[in-house]
Amino acid sequence: MTSRAWPWVALGAAFAVRVVLAATTDVYADEAYYWTWSHRLDWSYFDHPPLVAWLIAALGIRGAALACGAAASVGVFLAAREATRSEETALWATAVWSVAPAATLLGTLATPDAPLLAAWAFALWGLAKKSWWLVGLAWGLAMLAKYNGILLAVPVLVVFWRRPAALLGAGALAATLASPIVWWNAQHDWEGFRFQLHHGLGGGGGFATFGEFVLGQLGMGGVVLVPLGVWWMVSGEARDRAWRVAAAMPVVFFGMAAFRARGEANWAAAAWMAASLGVAESFTSSRVRWAAALAGLVPTVVLGVGLAFPPEVALEVPAVRRLHGWSALESLRAQAVPVFSLSYQLSSEVTRYAGLPASTLQGRRSQYDLWPRPVIAPGGAALWVCDPGPPMWEEEPPPAALVEQFERVERVPFPAEGRQAHLHRFGVWRLEGFRDQPPGEAP
Repeated sequence: MTSRAWPWVALGAAFAVRVVLAATTDVYADEAYYWTWSHRLDWSYFDHPPLVAWLIAALGIRGAALACGAAASVGVFLAAREATRSEETALWATAVWSVAPAATLLGTLATPDAPLLAAWAFALWGLAKKSWWLVGLAWGLAMLAKYNGILLAVPVLVVFWRRPAALLGAGALAATLASPIVWWNAQHDWEGFRFQLHHGLGGGGGFATFGEFVLGQLGMGGVVLVPLGVWWMVSGEARDRAWRVAAAMPVVFFGMAAFRARGEANWAAAAWMAASLGVAESFTSSRVRWAAALAGLVPTVVLGVGLAFPPEVALEVPAVRRLHGWSALESLRAQAVPVFSLSYQLSSEVTRYAGLPASTLQGRRSQYDLWPRPVIAPGGAALWVCDPGPPMWEEEPPPAALVEQFERVERVPFPAEGRQAHLHRFGVWRLEGFRDQPPGEAP
């Protein structure tokens, strides 16, 4: 097999893992949440911009994610080929990125990161071509996907600062595409902006959370790509400046944010797209390229197979619980009443699998707090659902503010046997005889 064929082997394996994961796992709780958005299309939402909801409405949940993952790989290839004028280097860059755990997970699950990474990749292509309209289009789509897209402003400035008209054109096009987010926030007391600022910089960070961030990046990018990518960021050639800035911005910004708040590893995932080019171009040895690819591919395959077909000993692992056992909620469909829970994720899973209208009470503020609550007729009924987890499996019974608005409350048996007992032991209560008061308000 020629050296040119090896990147295709890695790409094929990465794609196969994504398809298997998409076909064998239940809808992840955050995916279910964004799926509920897709049934109430809007210009933006409480937690994130709207692009993920729009794509789910058009392509379905996993269809949207797989399409974005494929688009991200195409964008990396086009950008790397434009920057290096070498198709072989571009193939290796695409392979190194595509097998990274970040690319696999975020290219399989329909979260805002999926369209963000696709748009980011095409922004890199625009930067390599020095095309202001392509950059502006991709930059605007990145901001429509996730607020992280604003970080592209720095590499855009690096490329176009000597071309004021191109800089203005790219910025104007991006701002126009992202304007629905600003308009929606203005109509909702800037809730989305305020939530994300608090979420990312709200306190509780320190050296421990920074250490978690570093370990998270090794997990997202791979133990070879990340250190080699960091080395390239600080020692690359001048002609790579825009790429190195595009790679460094998410790492620096969210690394500094980790000292203020506990973040999530995926927040800086876009960094390793540009870094994959740097590693593929700077290290021309096939051994180094393969080391970077294998360091991502091996954990990706192991993780993918483990998540798709988890053994019984792994059923209580949080990552496994997030992707399995939710379909059991379909048994609630026969109850045919509105559902409430503490968690927006759980309420969304109930709607996804049981088809019941749902909302939240007393949990973290979310989009559900901006939507009207399900209507309960006088004398009607509702369900309260909780999802206790290991190791204590402590249930959360319905709060007093809800109970006092009904005449009767009874526990509903929920079957949890075999593997399901290790994944989710849902607690369900049925409340009967509604006293004509909105849930959560004093009777």
